[in-house]
Amino acid sequence: MNIHSIAWKSILRLQQIYPKEVDEICIRIGLPKKILLNQSLTLPVEMFLNFFIQAESVFDDELISINYSRMAQIRPNYSELLGLIFVYSRHMKESFKLLQTYINIELEGINVLVTKHQDIVKIQFIADPVIKHSSLYENLCLSMLAAFIRSKRYAIKHITTKIQPRNKSMNEKSVFNCPINFSGTETSIVISHNTFMKKNSNANSKLVAFLTSIAQEKLQQKQIRSNITDRVETLLLNYENNYNNVNIEEISSQLGISVNSFRNQLSKNKTNFRQIFNQYKLKRAKLMLKEGQSVKVISYLLGYAEPSSFIRWFISQTNLTPTTFKKDLQG
Repeated sequence: MNIHSIAWKSILRLQQIYPKEVDEICIRIGLPKKILLNQSLTLPVEMFLNFFIQAESVFDDELISINYSRMAQIRPNYSELLGLIFVYSRHMKESFKLLQTYINIELEGINVLVTKHQDIVKIQFIADPVIKHSSLYENLCLSMLAAFIRSKRYAIKHITTKIQPRNKSMNEKSVFNCPINFSGTETSIVISHNTFMKKNSNANSKLVAFLTSIAQEKLQQKQIRSNITDRVETLLLNYENNYNNVNIEEISSQLGISVNSFRNQLSKNKTNFRQIFNQYKLKRAKLMLKEGQSVKVISYLLGYAEPSSFIRWFISQTNLTPTTFKKDLQG
């Protein structure tokens, strides 16, 4: 299970506000800082959660999983889908219906359940039980959505979390200006029904319909691209221009499986890690040659110390030199 770009962008914002602290956490969990700049970042849920396990001691904040969205100053932003959904939906009922779809795309292994109880509405977060630290994952998803609710100046009645704080004298009021109930049996946000149905003067039905169509298309693509080979290629996207750092141990760790299990799954697909990696690099090399980049630059971007090493590798894959391949394209 993976976390995709929207959630990681919030950590990038946190890095801009607290560079020293975030850099220290990245070092602890072995996450290269440059990877955070990837616009289509995809990493395992486990690495995302490890970030916040370390953040608790670095920031000295045992409620950081609930506070972090405010710390990172998450708010509707015209360049981000979640922000667009909140800004232009007719009311919060429509927002959450669409958000449930996008969360299934961006945050794997989490479900959002919206239920009405008399005059209140409960938004509950339920993580897949196979995820380690599932309560932490639920808190982080709660934190992101609570930040969007408050950014519209909508009141939250109360938050419930499974956290059992060590600090007995902790103030039971969250950064979202509402009471927080600790040691609960669920992770949830409660708002009034009036807030849930409050009309939005900025509503844009055409934009919401467009976002819905994108979500449906992405979900279909996700169902099609579910085999192990595609998951590996998705992870390799994160190493653009840093391919010399790629190895089977790191990729299997990011997939959340042992190296032996990884090899066995690839074998069932009649392939191996070296073949997938070579095919991926070859795809990148051909694209860069087509774009007119020099052999020297391409060899560096693909992680080769010398252009001659890249040329030998390219010949082994295609029976052509990069120059001949380029001429064939032109011809």
